[in-house]
Amino acid sequence: MRFNELLLQPTYYTTSSNIAKEFYNPVLSLATSYDRVSGYFSSKALASYAKGLSGLINNNGRMRLIISLEISQDDFELIKQGYGLREEVQHGLISKLDESMTIEEQKDFFNLAHLIANGYVDVKIGFTKYGIFHSKFGLCKDLDENVIYFTGSNNETEAAIKNNFESFDITASWLASSFDEQKLHKARVEFDKLWNNERKHETVYVQEINEVVKKKIVQYDKGRLVLDTDTLTEDALILTLEDNKLVLQDNLKGFSIPPNDYAISQKLAPYYEDVYPNFSDELTYIEMKKVITVLEKYAKRKKFKFIVSTRLKDYLARTAYWIEERAEYGKLIKSQNEMIRERFNKFSSIVHKELHRELRDKQMWSAFYMHQMKNAANFSVPGAGKTSMIYGVFAYLNSDEVNEVDKIVMIGPKNSFLSWKLEFVENFQDKKSLKELDIHESKMNEFRIRLDSGEKNLILINYESLQKYESVLCDIIDSRTMLVFDEVHKIKGVQSKRAQSAKRVSVNAGFKYVLTGTPIPNTYQDVYNFLNILYADEYKLFFNFKPNDLLNPGPTQVDSINGKLYPFFWRTTKNELDVPPANPDEIIKVPASKEEQELIDLLYRKYGGSPFNLYIRLIQASANPELLLKSIDVVEMYGDENAPLWDSSLFKEEVTFSEEEINLIRNIPITRKYKEAIDLTTDLFEEDKQTIIWCMFVNTIDKVHADLRGRGINSAVIYGNTPQEERDEIIGKFKKREVDVLVTNPHTLAESVSLHKTCHDAIYLEYSFNLTHMLQSRDRIHRLGLPSNQYTQYYYFMLQGQEERRNTIDEKIYDRLKEKEERMIQAIENGVLEPNPEENYQDILELFKM
Repeated sequence: MRFNELLLQPTYYTTSSNIAKEFYNPVLSLATSYDRVSGYFSSKALASYAKGLSGLINNNGRMRLIISLEISQDDFELIKQGYGLREEVQHGLISKLDESMTIEEQKDFFNLAHLIANGYVDVKIGFTKYGIFHSKFGLCKDLDENVIYFTGSNNETEAAIKNNFESFDITASWLASSFDEQKLHKARVEFDKLWNNERKHETVYVQEINEVVKKKIVQYDKGRLVLDTDTLTEDALILTLEDNKLVLQDNLKGFSIPPNDYAISQKLAPYYEDVYPNFSDELTYIEMKKVITVLEKYAKRKKFKFIVSTRLKDYLARTAYWIEERAEYGKLIKSQNEMIRERFNKFSSIVHKELHRELRDKQMWSAFYMHQMKNAANFSVPGAGKTSMIYGVFAYLNSDEVNEVDKIVMIGPKNSFLSWKLEFVENFQDKKSLKELDIHESKMNEFRIRLDSGEKNLILINYESLQKYESVLCDIIDSRTMLVFDEVHKIKGVQSKRAQSAKRVSVNAGFKYVLTGTPIPNTYQDVYNFLNILYADEYKLFFNFKPNDLLNPGPTQVDSINGKLYPFFWRTTKNELDVPPANPDEIIKVPASKEEQELIDLLYRKYGGSPFNLYIRLIQASANPELLLKSIDVVEMYGDENAPLWDSSLFKEEVTFSEEEINLIRNIPITRKYKEAIDLTTDLFEEDKQTIIWCMFVNTIDKVHADLRGRGINSAVIYGNTPQEERDEIIGKFKKREVDVLVTNPHTLAESVSLHKTCHDAIYLEYSFNLTHMLQSRDRIHRLGLPSNQYTQYYYFMLQGQEERRNTIDEKIYDRLKEKEERMIQAIENGVLEPNPEENYQDILELFKM
């Protein structure tokens, strides 16, 4: 920041302005040099000159000060002739440094003494025959050579700043006319002549401050800047704050703290950087409060005076206020308290006017909550309309009445881009034109993003491109940007490169939101990333969950985590939006044939010592035995992002099949379960119903697609290798009913796609323990917008082993998924977040318990 960014007034009056707060402090905090001519020489006057100088010093700036002293004509002539100060003049100057001062004045005087001693401030005295300098002016310069010149009746004395009726005018170089530029030039010439004692004036003579007088001033140097008057309190132990770090000032006289006092050192040990009293500079405000408690008890027991400085108290109150106030306000909004009804009504009226498609009441409350919180999470269940809620916030902030935001930058999976574009049009229609920048557009590069982003209102970035375009995103994301992370659970790993990049690009955003229907897909550690994105500065101060503590928290820690999280997320359920409930799942159990049972028994013999491989092989055998002759491809099963979660050692297998066993596998190209699923799809097609078929393996997807084509059914496939443009085209055709059946897998298409307007039947041919995939895939056809009389039907096919023989695991997987779903629903109803672990090895071991 520079001078030309400050809000300055042309004239300042002590009757209407706080001179120190409105002028000196902001100006000097940016200054690199400060030259001042003023009147009076006294300790109080010198103290007043120290105001605002800490900013100047932080900029490695310097101050030159000329102050005046009236002396006799004889003394003046002697000084001009090069003689030193007469003893009585020297004594007079020193006596002015011994006048009584308030503790605040002492602090400022000590600081000026410190700055003089260390060469930051240079003082000269202007001796006059008659009176004091009549001219009082100052010149400040910043890093860009901007200059502020001020002149008027003010002296920098306590009386001038606080009590006298004083005023001064300012001239700014970047605003100066050619006429005003003369003032700046003449002021600079005048000061330099005074400083160098080049003015040929009979009544003024400027010389270096007398060495004796300087020594008198410098003896007040405390060896550091005194930032807190409380540290000057005698016979007390004072805890204060300097550069956001706890500092102990020991002014005790009647008591000395033993350096190895076990009682105090052990209790404060967690807060040390090294040894007492060097506190860590990483302490949160909560930890600072604990330090205060320890020292208060110690002082009471040892009977000495302990003071928590006003500076530290103010810091703790100020630091705790924002996040704690936000927490209380979040609870207030979530309870829809009448106290905020007027704000909600104002928000709603603007949103209603700006949007073409009206938000439901629950969606409006969610949008209002996100706007009011500024940084927030939306964990509404898939299909509840989170994108529309975001567009509700944007409608308000981008309206002419509010005008706080220009654009949305959405970072999410590439599958979601089409939905974000379509939803924009559906929400706004002709009330706002979509001007999007899609990272997947041809020839997109950093230069084009910089060039084209300025006029766009929707910028779409996929997670895989986040690190590549981090630099340009940091530049284009500013205070007028709404930054949205869709499906934020895809930012995995506390120290992952993606997580670190996401936090860096979030710094300057004016409004930040994270969206996901599955906020904790694995452990409570999943909250770490999105909390640091939303509340980077406040994370340690308020949440302060250590990553390892979030891995396996106990019941008390879980309550603490949920207690702190509750005010900062919004969750809307389908029931609250009156989405008609889906029909009960239709379970279709298909008995295994003689050959299929032999194959099941074979797999138990071959893989009995490897539960994970047995689990995968039984899933494959139940629908597509051909896969048994191929190696397990973890990427194909779970997608690029989920595959690394598995230990590769789990996939090692040293199984070989004999020629007879290979023939058995080849003699079962499809299973009865597979055939019945194809038959059902045909029946639904003949009833003029669209179907989506969920599989896990690409080979199965291709096989289903070929068989349906052979029956004259127009089907299409989408899996990991399907290019994005082709995906969008297929989805568009499916929505127009130009495609009858869509065959896909959950890790490719279970997020950010809405198919509910034309498709109401889903068949599950292959499925795993991954509850997130299961729920998200179901939500593609069960979403907000379904009419009250519309059905939604899910069909689960299960290959059943013959009586008293080994079974497949279809039914066990389904039952376990339903147990997890019930726990999740119960947590949602209780308003808490609970981990919803994706597949884990323990679950798989449980499957095979007899």
